[in-house]
Amino acid sequence: MVRLKGNLASLLTYCTLLIFLYLFVIKPLIPKILITTRDSTSSNKPVPVTPSEVEGIPDMLDDLIIDCESVKKGNQPRTASVPINIRNVEDRLLYAKDRCESLKELYRFNNKPLSLEEANYTLAYGMLVYKDLPQVLFMLSSVYHPQNEYCIAVGENSEPLFQNLLKELSPCFPNVHFMKRPPISWGSHEIINSAYECLQFLSHLKSDWKYFQYLSGFDAPLKTNLEMVRILKQLNGTANVEIAKYQWQRLRGKNETQSPLPLFKSSLSALIPRDAANELTSSLIPREQLEFLKNTGIADEGFWGTMLGNKDKFNVPGSINAQEWIDYRGNHTELKRTETGWRYYISRDQIWGRSECRNYMKSGSCVFGIGDVLRLLKSKALVAHKFYLNSQPDAYFCLLKEIRHRTTHPDPNFDASDYSKLPQVELSRGLNFSQLTYPDWIV
Repeated sequence: MVRLKGNLASLLTYCTLLIFLYLFVIKPLIPKILITTRDSTSSNKPVPVTPSEVEGIPDMLDDLIIDCESVKKGNQPRTASVPINIRNVEDRLLYAKDRCESLKELYRFNNKPLSLEEANYTLAYGMLVYKDLPQVLFMLSSVYHPQNEYCIAVGENSEPLFQNLLKELSPCFPNVHFMKRPPISWGSHEIINSAYECLQFLSHLKSDWKYFQYLSGFDAPLKTNLEMVRILKQLNGTANVEIAKYQWQRLRGKNETQSPLPLFKSSLSALIPRDAANELTSSLIPREQLEFLKNTGIADEGFWGTMLGNKDKFNVPGSINAQEWIDYRGNHTELKRTETGWRYYISRDQIWGRSECRNYMKSGSCVFGIGDVLRLLKSKALVAHKFYLNSQPDAYFCLLKEIRHRTTHPDPNFDASDYSKLPQVELSRGLNFSQLTYPDWIV
């Protein structure tokens, strides 16, 4: 009888030890083991990730019943989706007992890296938002991955409820950083100032992110995180910014010779490698340039191109000589934009011409609609700008659904190698303009 008690005590001790080992040693390693196993099966071909591995709980996007097969062909769906009620979303989050839990019920946020490749090549995002909380959260959740870093800048002139609910993201996601900024309005200097402050904040993080990307609250991703990682690896550490002549009318009487660097026009959306970000946020020249751009017309369009287009005067890693670029384009007027959709600028797909827009124009650029979806699905750019939920929202939601599907079921035929043939990438390898594989991509 005594021996039985001893055996029972030993058995209980042994079982307790096994439970301890499982809970505190083995279980925490399981996600890493799964990721390693998934990637070790093939270094190039992604293994499909099931929706249950990502989250498994249907969210608002899943619950939207839309005829996306028609939308993806550019046709009107048989039945329109039910409009998203902004107030309902805000109220549910505002009065939730557990705001983080409610947020994750409404929007699916990936809770682990989906591959070792993505875990080892992290990204950083700077976002400038000011209204329409549901759309901002749709956009954020569609690009969110726990290994990446996110800076969300909000002007203090946004509605207090909008600010407060976004600020609550930080306790839910430690890699989402809220930044309250001075009042922001369309075309104001504070737009580029806030984008730069996000870049500076992110560059000081210990996270070893590789590329920074700017997003607005009205963007939609055109590529999955894995696709973006593979594309960015092809850029050879180059920045991707729009390059154009700077119009002197924007100076509003300022003396151009007082600019710290020769001015070039560019879009606010840019892809910036980490080395360039570190240089841009540690040098005084960008601060001086920002100061000069105060009171100029649409100041944000005079910054990135200037900072990353003066390789001979401010040799930022990944920069180019923008004047040589513009001269080459001007001397080769025979070059025409290709119908393949390829061009040098891949940071953002944005349409400025009315003839190319299938919905309507706002502030000089296209508000994308259903008629634009077919082209956008073939776009080489990483994101599309812009979408409004009060105008053909099915276009926006079907793109998000497509990205979610490709996230959970990666395309085995996706090939990013042609991105290594972008003109600025080939120039960074020492080629000259006459040796470019696709000189027409400069147009």
